[in-house]
Amino acid sequence: MRGLAREDDIGIRLTVLGSGSAGNATLLQGPDQPVLIDAGLSYRDVARRLDTVGVSPHSVGAVVITHAHGDHTRCAALFSRRHDVPVFATMATRAIMESSGAEVAAWGQLACDTSCDICGLRFTPFEVSHDAEAETMAFVIETPDGTVGYATDVGMVTPALRTKFRDCRVLVIESNHADDLLQFGPYARSTKARISGSRGHLSNESLARFVRADLGPSVRCVVLAHLSRVNNVPEIAEMTCREALAGCGRDEVQVIVSRQDRVAETVDLGVWAARRGTQGYQVALPF
Repeated sequence: MRGLAREDDIGIRLTVLGSGSAGNATLLQGPDQPVLIDAGLSYRDVARRLDTVGVSPHSVGAVVITHAHGDHTRCAALFSRRHDVPVFATMATRAIMESSGAEVAAWGQLACDTSCDICGLRFTPFEVSHDAEAETMAFVIETPDGTVGYATDVGMVTPALRTKFRDCRVLVIESNHADDLLQFGPYARSTKARISGSRGHLSNESLARFVRADLGPSVRCVVLAHLSRVNNVPEIAEMTCREALAGCGRDEVQVIVSRQDRVAETVDLGVWAARRGTQGYQVALPF
C-alpha cells in the first residue's frame, strides 16, 4: 500500500493568496516544495503575497491550473519561466493557454479522475460544472495531514463533488454571491443568468444547502472562495455558512473567508492530524 510520508513535525499549510473575479492563487505547503494552485493574480502580486507568508517564489515547485479563465492563469507562464517550474494542466487547458501565447518552462499533465503526485502531494482532479472553454477541474488533494477538497469555480454541487469531498479535512469552496444581491444588483439580465446558472458560480445559499446536507464528518475547516465584490459581502457569506453549520450541529468547524485584495488566514492541517510518534510515519492511502 502506498502512502505519503511526513518528513518533520511541520503541518501541511494552505493559504489563499487572493480569490475573486480579478484573480485567484492559493499556496499549499507540503512535505516537499510549495505548490501554487492557480496563478491568476499579477506576477508582482503573487510574489509580494508569497513574501508576506515567508515563502520565496524561488522555492515553489509547481503551478497547478484548475481551468483556462484568465483570473486563474494570468501569470502562470511568467512564473513558470522565471522560476523554472512546471505548469500542470489538462491537455485542453494547455492548448487554450498555448493558443494565447503562453510559454512555460515545462508542462505537467492532469487528467480527470487520474491521480498525480506533485511535490509530495497527491492531486486527483475531477470535472465540475463551470463555463470555461475547456473542462474545469476541482481537486481532491491527499496530504500526510489529511485531505483537502478544492473547488473555486463551480456552478452547482454535483453528486461527484458530494462524494469526493465527503472525507476531506479542509474544503476550499466557492461562495460567490448572495442570491438577493445578484438578483437586484447592477449586472445585465444575461450576466445574472450566467452567474446563477448551473455552469456559473455557486451562491452562498447553495453552499449552505451543501453544508447542511452533505458536509463530511471529517471536515474541520471551510474556506470560502471566489466572493464577488459586487454581489456579495464577506460578512454575509460567513454568516450564511456559519448558520448552516449551526443548523446541522457543526459549530466546531472553522470558517475562513478569502478576499481579493489580501492574503487569507493560513490553515495548518497539522492542528487536526493525529500525532504518531516523532517522525517518518506513513499516512495510508487507498491505492
